[in-house]
Amino acid sequence: MDKIAIIGTGLIGTSLGLAMKKIKLKNVQIVGVDLERYRSNRAKKMGALDRVEGNLAEAVSDSNIVFICTPVMAIREVMEVIGPRLTEGVVVTDTGGTKRGVLNWAKEFLPEKVDFVGGHPLAGRETPGPDNADPEMFKDRPYCIVPRPGASTEGVQQIVDLASAIGARPYFIDADEHDSFVAAVSHLPFIMSTALIGATSKSPQWGDISHLASSGFRDVSRLASGDSIMHRDVCLTNKAGVVHWINELVAELERIKGMVQKESPSQELYDLFEKAFAERERWLAGVTTPWARADYERPQTPTFARTTAELMFGSRAAEGLFGDGKKDDKGRKK
Repeated sequence: MDKIAIIGTGLIGTSLGLAMKKIKLKNVQIVGVDLERYRSNRAKKMGALDRVEGNLAEAVSDSNIVFICTPVMAIREVMEVIGPRLTEGVVVTDTGGTKRGVLNWAKEFLPEKVDFVGGHPLAGRETPGPDNADPEMFKDRPYCIVPRPGASTEGVQQIVDLASAIGARPYFIDADEHDSFVAAVSHLPFIMSTALIGATSKSPQWGDISHLASSGFRDVSRLASGDSIMHRDVCLTNKAGVVHWINELVAELERIKGMVQKESPSQELYDLFEKAFAERERWLAGVTTPWARADYERPQTPTFARTTAELMFGSRAAEGLFGDGKKDDKGRKK
């Protein structure tokens, strides 16, 4: 019987266990371990685990796949502990929100006989802990795949297959590119939400102001209820990306402030809001990606993601993951 170990049974780890249980993997035992034992016990009670282990050594012993689902800064310590205890051919992956630091730690602490395949499911919610886990959390969500150099095709394929099986969309991406992109669309929204709470709650009139806060304020500030440790760690391990996008946001806010301060900003503000509305609608409709355009022709130089997939699995498998971007006269992919 194969064994999958989940280190860290919070929201993501427990959701992974539930998702893998739902697809009914044959002859696979899922074990879990967590620094806070009540979390792993709760995950088992919810049906995400077959067994709870008492420590990391027991969890990874004879495991075929090891998922590290801890906050990013804890991944380093986990790798340092489990590295000497891993058997040849085991596949180790993670779910951390940043990737460059994680790949560096894997190079430092995991033996070459181990396949490390960095992972990051772009899924979650602001309410942490196993009680908020959901087996459907990964459905139709991007699942970033960042193999370390030297990872075997078979090892990478196992993570790709599992990601696909739980409903996610595997996406190969370079570690630095990943960290820059998620800083824009994942880390920055949390910081914006936090800044909104900070700016308003510091007002001496906050007690009165809060009575008027309704659905709009709740929606925009929602992410400030997220896991503080997780967000602290992604900021500490992705400083350049986070600072870059904070600067971009500050510049945009300054531009808008300049418009508001003008004597007659009516048309300029209207155009700003209309453009933002239209761009968001395009994103929601899924037409902002280059290959969604009807006139798109895939460039001769493939993306890092496409190249990695072709190197690992061949052009036919890569075609299944990415398509060729061409469409027929009805707008369907050929």
